[in-house]
Amino acid sequence: MNRENDPVLGIASTWSQEFRGALEAMSDERPEVEVVASGGTPDGVRVWWKQPLDASPGAVVWIGADIETCTTLGQRVLTTAGIESGEATEVKETFLEVVRQSMGRFASAIGAQLAREVVCLNGSEEEPPRDQTVGCEVTLNFSSGAVPPISFLLNKEMLEAVARTSASGASTETQDVPLPLDVPQELSARASSTLSLLMDVELPVSVSFGRTRVRMQEILKLITGSIIELDRSISEPVEVIVNNCVVARGEVVVIEGNYGVRISEVMSRQERLQESQRSLLPAQRSAAKVGA
Repeated sequence: MNRENDPVLGIASTWSQEFRGALEAMSDERPEVEVVASGGTPDGVRVWWKQPLDASPGAVVWIGADIETCTTLGQRVLTTAGIESGEATEVKETFLEVVRQSMGRFASAIGAQLAREVVCLNGSEEEPPRDQTVGCEVTLNFSSGAVPPISFLLNKEMLEAVARTSASGASTETQDVPLPLDVPQELSARASSTLSLLMDVELPVSVSFGRTRVRMQEILKLITGSIIELDRSISEPVEVIVNNCVVARGEVVVIEGNYGVRISEVMSRQERLQESQRSLLPAQRSAAKVGA
């Protein structure tokens, strides 16, 4: 059975491409992907993510994985961030973050096919209803071997949203084009057009001279003239932070009476990931403790 004759397989293939892209962005690994049709809700899946989309009222897809797949993929991302052995909750949350990232990309790809914007609604960890979904299995093949397949399920509302638009000819450019594993040029062009809308979005930029931890009792003793020692020497470069993520380092300069930063180093994608994980994981640990 091929994608041209099976719209479910086509939709699953589109998501698998976006999941692979999200995984590559977070782990620097690009596995080969194999998508095959499956029957009903599989047994043994312990981790489920339910993702509604506004492609149609009630349209939902589910992503499911067993513990081995969840642990393997989550730990691969953490290892890239310099965390060799993450806690179980951290590993699971990291895997789900890859899923959430892939869903945002998937919504954009489906929106390109439907010739209108499609966005993700609030998702949650929730199992799919029995006998009310159709789906596929997505296998990731790494150089070290394959992991147990990931389940991709969707309900009839999601399937009908894509099928109905194609049948009505709402988008003549994509009506006869199946959803392939590699996004066609016309879809990529539309995605680029959509991305261009974000170019005028403003992001907060700040400069960090250093950090430190101070006890509450010491904070209460602060007065005018008090000095707080930071964890960075005067000779070390400062950090340029964009939207809470360190993206570069440089030296402080003065330009016409204003402070500025001369960029001396732009961080690599892996370094940016490591920095963001260091800032995110303490928050995840706190959330896990509160939830417990």
